[in-house]
Amino acid sequence: MNASAETKDPYMPEPVNLDALIPREDFLASEGPNAGAQGKAEVSRTDLLPGESFSLTLRKPDFQRETAAWTPESIRDFVQAFIEGDLIPSVICWQSPARLSFVIDGAHRLSAVIAWLRDDYGDGDDSIKFYNNNIPEQQRRIAQQTRQLIDKSVGSYKELRAETNNPGSNPKLTEKARALAHSKIPLLWIKGEDSTKAEKAFLTINRAAVQIDPTELKILNSRNQPNAVAARAIVRNATGYKYWEHFSEDGKKEVENLGRGINKALYSPPLNPPIRTADLPIAGHGYGSQTLPLIFDFVNIASDLPVSDKSKGKAKIIEKARPDESKTLAVMRSTDRLARRLSGTHASSLGLHPAVYFYAANGRHQPTAVLAVAALIQKISRTNSLNEFTRVRAKFEDFLLEHKMFVNQLTTAYGSMAKGYRQISDYMEYVLNLFISGLESDQILLNLRDHDRYQRLVKEKPVRSSKAKEFSQDLKQFVFLKQTLESSFVCSICDARVDNKAMTLDHVKEKRDGGIAIAENAKWVHPYCNSTYKDFLAKG
Repeated sequence: MNASAETKDPYMPEPVNLDALIPREDFLASEGPNAGAQGKAEVSRTDLLPGESFSLTLRKPDFQRETAAWTPESIRDFVQAFIEGDLIPSVICWQSPARLSFVIDGAHRLSAVIAWLRDDYGDGDDSIKFYNNNIPEQQRRIAQQTRQLIDKSVGSYKELRAETNNPGSNPKLTEKARALAHSKIPLLWIKGEDSTKAEKAFLTINRAAVQIDPTELKILNSRNQPNAVAARAIVRNATGYKYWEHFSEDGKKEVENLGRGINKALYSPPLNPPIRTADLPIAGHGYGSQTLPLIFDFVNIASDLPVSDKSKGKAKIIEKARPDESKTLAVMRSTDRLARRLSGTHASSLGLHPAVYFYAANGRHQPTAVLAVAALIQKISRTNSLNEFTRVRAKFEDFLLEHKMFVNQLTTAYGSMAKGYRQISDYMEYVLNLFISGLESDQILLNLRDHDRYQRLVKEKPVRSSKAKEFSQDLKQFVFLKQTLESSFVCSICDARVDNKAMTLDHVKEKRDGGIAIAENAKWVHPYCNSTYKDFLAKG
C-alpha cells in the first residue's frame, strides 16, 4: 500500500464479501496417498449448485485470504462473461487424499458464480450461517447493491431458470437462458501428493496475479502464529472460519470474547460516508482489503512485536504448527488493553476523539495515523507518562487539529501503514514533548521550522482552488468536522475534547466529600481523567 491509498476517493465501491461460499479446510491433514490426482476439466453451473457432488468437495486452504476483494461491478461482469461463454482463465485446484477439491487460484471466480446461483452476495443463507447471523451493516448494504446491479443488467439465476422452464415467458432473457446451458469454467489441477507444493503454488500465483500487501503476505506465511490468529479473530468479530478451533473450550470462549470486544472498540459505530457525525470509529471501515493488514500491525504494536515495513516478501513454505493457545491469548489480551486505552468507558481509557487523531481534515480515514497513535500511546503507557500527556493533552490536540496537513505530508513522504507510521509517531512524540517542556504552539512551530526532519512540513502550504462553483464532498466534510469539533464539549478535568462513546459522568463534589448524584453535581469527563488523573492532581 502506498501513500496514495489514504488519499483515494473514499466513496469508491466497497468489495463484496463472498468468503462464506466455499468452506475452508485445514491443510495440515491434506497429505497422503492419492493426493494430487487429476480432477474434472471444467465445471458447469449445475456442479456449483447446493448439494451437487462437486460443490460438496470444494474447499479453500485455511491460509487463503478472505474472498472479499471484488466490487459489485467485477462480480456483475464475471457472471455475465460466464453466462455468455466468454474466455475465462482456468481455476487452479489441488485434490486432497479425501478427494476434496482445494481452490488454489480462482476462489473469487468460482464464488462469484456461486453467489449468483444461490443469491448470496454476503447476506444469504450460507453467509448468515457462516457469520453466526452477525453480518455487519456495511456487508449487507453492499450485498444488496450487488444484487440490484446484477438483477438489472444480467438477471437473477431464478429468473433465468424460470425462462428455461417456460421458454418465451421472458423474451429478454431467452438468449441468456440458452447460453447458460453451455457455460463452463475450466479447471487445472496441481499434481503431486505433497500439500506444500500446492501452498507454494498459491503464494506464487497470487503474488504474480494480484499484488499482495507485504503485511498480508506475512499473515499468509504465518497463519497459525498468535498475532495472525488474533488479527483474524478481531477483524471478523470472532465469526467466520475459526482458526482457534483446537483451543480448549475456555480458550475458545476467551478468544471470541476478546475478538468481539476489540472489534467493538475499534470499529463501532460503523463508518458510513459521507460523514455527518463526529461519532466515528477509530479504525475506519471494518470491511475491506486493508482491514486485516491494519489490525495485524495494530496487534503487533500492542504486543511489542516487530512491524515490518519491507516492500517485498518471499513466498515460502507455510509453517505447519497448530496455533498456540496461551500465546494467542496473551497477544489478544495485550491488544485488548491497548484498544481499551484508546477508546471506551473502561477506567483506563483516554477516550481519544477519532476526528482529532484518526481522520484527515476532509473526513478521510487515515489508517497510518491509527498505527502511529497506537505506538505513541503504547510508549506513553510503558513509560508511565500518561499523567504528563493528560496535563498538556488539550494543547497537543489543538495543535494536531490546526496542522493536520503535517500528517498528510509525512504519509506522502514516507508511505502509509507499516512504511510510514513510525515517522508520524515520532513527529507526534516530538511535538508532545515540547508541550510537556512548557512551550506553546507558536514556539513549537519555530522548533519544527529549525528541525532537519520537520522544517519542510512548516514551509509547505495547502493549495486551495477557488474556481469550483459547487461544494465538493471533501469540502462539505471539512466544514462539518471543523464546526463540529469547534463546538464539541470538553472534559471538565483536562479540557480536551470528549468522544461520545468514551466518557463517564463524574461528581463535581466527590461522593466521599458528601457529593450527591444530581444534575448540578455532574460533569462529563474522560474515563482515565476520572479514575486516575484527578487523584494525581489532588495530590499536587
